[in-house]
Amino acid sequence: MEENKQNPEVDVSEKKRKPRLTKATKQRVLKYLEKTGFSRETLKRATEGEKNAEAIIEYMVNSCEEAEAKVERECDSVSLNNINEWLELMKSTQLSERCEFEAAAVVNSILLNERQPLPAKMNGIDLKAAYKFLSNALMGQPQEQMSDATKAFLSREIELLIAEANTDESDEAARDMGQRLYKSTEYDYQAQPRKCSLDPLFQDEWKT
Repeated sequence: MEENKQNPEVDVSEKKRKPRLTKATKQRVLKYLEKTGFSRETLKRATEGEKNAEAIIEYMVNSCEEAEAKVERECDSVSLNNINEWLELMKSTQLSERCEFEAAAVVNSILLNERQPLPAKMNGIDLKAAYKFLSNALMGQPQEQMSDATKAFLSREIELLIAEANTDESDEAARDMGQRLYKSTEYDYQAQPRKCSLDPLFQDEWKT
């Protein structure tokens, strides 16, 4: 009976000792990660000098896992499954180690060399910022802040692409491509290095 009486007190003391993270601390770490990118190293740097460094790291890791689970629950679709299959395939072929990021270079070239209309003439849409977003996304770089009008523009364009891809015809084509890819024996990137970025799945060799 005495042991049972002591257990609640132990639980209460443990809860009291558990450090609580303030909203300001969470926002400060999150802003740092938004600027520098999320990785084990940047997370450690973001918590340097903090009293509750371990608690912050635990909170961020748990938040990421919860976010992934939420996306999986709310965004479950055939298109998302197809995307995941492509990512797994590209990971297995180690494309990221061989790719020279030609697509990002093309977008960056447009950003640096093509004259874009001023945001004032585009209802606040900053096309330079939009191209920069695409370039950073293709390179895996941290994103910069954009105006609300530019965010809405990009969101709209992405939704249009999703709608175009999320059709029975697109799903059938994706499944067909996937079946042919998984039946392929080997991708000889050493013999054809440019394939890594320009045609990583060797699609131009298939007759439609």
